[in-house]
Amino acid sequence: MTKAAVFAHFDKNNIIQEYVIYYLKELKKITDTIIFVSDCDLPNNEIEKIKPFVKEAIAHRHGEYDFGSYKRGFKYLEENNLLNDKDELIFANDSCLGPLYSLETVWSAMRQKECDFWGMNFYPYNNNKPHVQSFFLVFKPQIFNSEVFREFIYSIKHEEFKDDIIQKYEVGLSQLLLAQGFKMDSYVDYAIGKKVAQEQIFSKVLLPLIKTSSVKGLKSFILNFIMRKYPDYPKNLIFDYVQKNSEKSSFKQSYDILRRFLLRIHLKDRKVFFCGHWYSF
Repeated sequence: MTKAAVFAHFDKNNIIQEYVIYYLKELKKITDTIIFVSDCDLPNNEIEKIKPFVKEAIAHRHGEYDFGSYKRGFKYLEENNLLNDKDELIFANDSCLGPLYSLETVWSAMRQKECDFWGMNFYPYNNNKPHVQSFFLVFKPQIFNSEVFREFIYSIKHEEFKDDIIQKYEVGLSQLLLAQGFKMDSYVDYAIGKKVAQEQIFSKVLLPLIKTSSVKGLKSFILNFIMRKYPDYPKNLIFDYVQKNSEKSSFKQSYDILRRFLLRIHLKDRKVFFCGHWYSF
């Protein structure tokens, strides 16, 4: 199957960090065409870093966040007839470290599922607006060639508040496609956010991506604990990222995070969580 990808980027220091270069390198292994779109005015020496992996780099401040980058990348693909022979369109962004293992593993699993679009994970928003999170989305031709998809993408504009972006574009896209009768699926059935979830460590199927926001305040012993699950990912990339983007946290805060991974007790339900499993007592 042939694939095109739009990769959305933003960095407050106008650089392309090493973890992003690794992500693009791995994405290139499963993708024919990558359009890199940055919401930054990147200098040429930064763009040079990624030229071996991308077909085109668009790097100008637009202020429309990741969905604005997705819009610009999709527009470039359409205008240059680069979607005509593609079986899948990927939207991905730099809010995650990874892939922690080969993306071929993900595609091998998703080929067994019948759907029109899918994401890395499923988010049961308020239990009545389910959607797939927008840091990694995959669309089949029946969607990216449809007028409803095009109208949605080209309607994207600057929003003042993050919650409006989530509601209108992340939740809104899934809800719109579902309302049109398209089928949605996901690689895993749990959400990820600003904290490393237990499911990311103990589930039978581990997500190949980890949110950058979830690791910024973690101490090295916790990072080592997490990364033992992902032996194929270069540890130096995650440690380098944390060192450059760290948020202060006390040893007690880090200890509490590790404890929640390993041990939780629900007295009301008479259950205890230990090393990835719930037990009744």
